[in-house]
Amino acid sequence: MKNIYYRSFRTACITALLYITGTNLASAQSTIDHSKAEYIPNNVGKIIPNVSYADPRQKTRYVYETNNNNTRLPEAVALNELYITPSNDGIVLRWRTTWEPDNLKLYEIEYSSDGINFQQVGVVAAGNYLNGKAYEFRHYPVNARDRMFYRIRITDKNGRYHYSQMLSLAATSPTQNYVFPTVVNAGMVSVYLNDSFKMLQIVNSQGQILQAQMLNGRTGRIDIPLNASAEGICFVRVLGQDRQRDIVQKIFIR
Repeated sequence: MKNIYYRSFRTACITALLYITGTNLASAQSTIDHSKAEYIPNNVGKIIPNVSYADPRQKTRYVYETNNNNTRLPEAVALNELYITPSNDGIVLRWRTTWEPDNLKLYEIEYSSDGINFQQVGVVAAGNYLNGKAYEFRHYPVNARDRMFYRIRITDKNGRYHYSQMLSLAATSPTQNYVFPTVVNAGMVSVYLNDSFKMLQIVNSQGQILQAQMLNGRTGRIDIPLNASAEGICFVRVLGQDRQRDIVQKIFIR
């Protein structure tokens, strides 16, 4: 009889212990099957998404660590067809991206006359396109004597960045003086002059001089407010001592 009471007491103690710890009596003797799909380990650690995802943005590697969901390590944005060309409307930089991550913010265009000391000359907002986008930027360098150097600083929303390759272009006389923009919406046209000129004229398609402004050898940027009579197709003529070096630029005024 004493053994029966002892066994009953021990069974009651074990049952109470399982109840307190929340263990299911039916599964208390079974082991966890780690091969089942629903099994989740206690400490996941680092998870890197499969690179075969269809979404190109998954090429940006997201690394999730325990208690830290903000660790992002973006790969470099690939720039294709990156090149520069001189024109009568400035130095044109063109580039195309193959893809752009969500946290990409902007492209900063930097210019240098020696390839060592760069300064920012413009900013282009990123489009965050899945399949990339084509971009264009125009720069109007003044007093460029030998060569011009450009690079693009690619910046994300957290301030991290990397640079594109550096491009170089010889500074030739046709790239020294500019009239811009060629399509005028704001009632003003500007010129960047590296050389000395006497006068600027706005001429319509019939050859009538709509307005004129003395330059008196000024260089650098000069803004010209347009008269109300200047509309449609017009021409900006910049006249100097040597008439063979005069500048004539066609513009369209809206």
